[in-house]
Amino acid sequence: MLQDVLYVRNILEDETGHIEWRLNWILAVVLLRTIGHVLNNVDGEGSPQVRRLARAMHARWKSGHPADAIFRDFIERERNSILKEYAFSMSEGPVPIVAHLQAQDGYDSIRHFLIEENIYRPIEDGPYQGEDGRTVLDDAIEWWNRQLDEIDRVLIGDEDEFLDKAMWRPHLV
Repeated sequence: MLQDVLYVRNILEDETGHIEWRLNWILAVVLLRTIGHVLNNVDGEGSPQVRRLARAMHARWKSGHPADAIFRDFIERERNSILKEYAFSMSEGPVPIVAHLQAQDGYDSIRHFLIEENIYRPIEDGPYQGEDGRTVLDDAIEWWNRQLDEIDRVLIGDEDEFLDKAMWRPHLV
């Protein structure tokens, strides 16, 4: 599934059609969130150890651990927004740019431009506001790679030690 996300992500790099871009954005985000469901429901079905790990990790991802913010603040948030409201945090139209040009002669000017093509696709709200959506997708893909690598290491190593670490709790002051 992560390979499919990478494939769709690469399409988004060059896609200029508004409908095609939006549909590929939806697909990438939904696939990102589906990885966790498949890990628990499909991979976990065949292995109680994988299911325990998936559940422990999911609890950590939702707990507030800073390293997992992209799961809560982007993967889950954007997927829920798309599937429950058909709303997107992604900019779909031309991006307006305002340039304030300072002249030596004292006559400043303000110019308005539109970025029409697929140069910059900013996220319009939330914790990733202003960041290009493709960059956030890249970060989410890298985050999933780390999670899956961690599962592989645990399956080879000590599950009990991992489960103790996975139950991270924020410190109450």
